Amino acid sequence: MSNRKDGFEDRREHFERLRELARQSREQGQPVPPMEERGVRPFADPEQHVIEYTTKTREYHFPFNYRNITHHAYCEDPSNSGLEMNPVNTVIGRSEADGEPADYLELTEEDPIVRVVVIGSACTPPGYVCLEADACEGFRRPEEVVELMPLRFRIEGLWGTHVRGDCWIKPNTHGGPPLPQHFVENWPYCHQTDFAEKNVFTGVTGANVPNTGMSCAIFEIPASHTVRIMGGSLTYGWLGDKGQGDIHYSFRMIRTNVLVSYEAAEED
Repeated sequence: MSNRKDGFEDRREHFERLRELARQSREQGQPVPPMEERGVRPFADPEQHVIEYTTKTREYHFPFNYRNITHHAYCEDPSNSGLEMNPVNTVIGRSEADGEPADYLELTEEDPIVRVVVIGSACTPPGYVCLEADACEGFRRPEEVVELMPLRFRIEGLWGTHVRGDCWIKPNTHGGPPLPQHFVENWPYCHQTDFAEKNVFTGVTGANVPNTGMSCAIFEIPASHTVRIMGGSLTYGWLGDKGQGDIHYSFRMIRTNVLVSYEAAEED
C-alpha cells in the first residue's frame, strides 16, 4: 500500500509550531497573537493533493462465522432469516448484569475499509443500522480531540420485515431443519391449532404481507481497519397495542470495500 503524499507530516509540523508559539506567549504573560500575525491563512495547511484509490469488495454471509468477525451477541437467535441481535443492553443469556454493551458484530480487515453495506430486515419496521469505526492513522488532525467526534454513523427509516410465523409453523419448503424443539415448545402459537389452521396454513405468510422484504444500509466511512455494526427496529405504538414490539434487526449479508492502492494523483 502506498504511503500518503498529501502533506500530512508537513501539516503536523505546522500545527506543532503554532502551539509552541501560543505556549511561549502564555508563559510570557502575553496574549496569543492573532492568527494573521502567526502567519495563519484562512486555510493554514500546506497545499493538498487529491487522493486516488482502487478497492476490492469482500462479502460475508449469515451466520458470519469468519475468523475476522467477532460476535458480541447475547440474544438467543432461533430464526433462519439472519443473525438477530438485541440493540439495547440486556442480560438475556448472561448470568448477571455485567454492564456490557448491546449486541454487535465487530469486523476487522487487514486492508483499510472505506465502504460497508449491510443487508438485512427489521423485526418491526422501520429499522435502523448503526456503525462505529476506528480510523486509520492519519485521518485525525494533530489538534483534534477524538472523543469529541467519534466515527459513529446511523441510518434510519429502513423498511422491510421478516414475517417468521409461517416459517416456524409450516414445514420448511427448502428442506432445512425446523426450529429447535425447545423453542417450539415454548412458543404459544405453536400449540394453538385453531390459530395455525385459520391464519398460517390458509395463506397468511410473509409472501402475503406487503412490507415483508429486506433493507440495505450503505456507509461511506474514513479508512478504518475495524468496524462495529448493530441494528434494531423503531417500533410503532398505538392505543390498542397489547404486546411489546420486537426491536431486533436481522443481519443477512455484509459487504466491505477495502483499499488496494492509495496515492496522490499526478497533477498536470
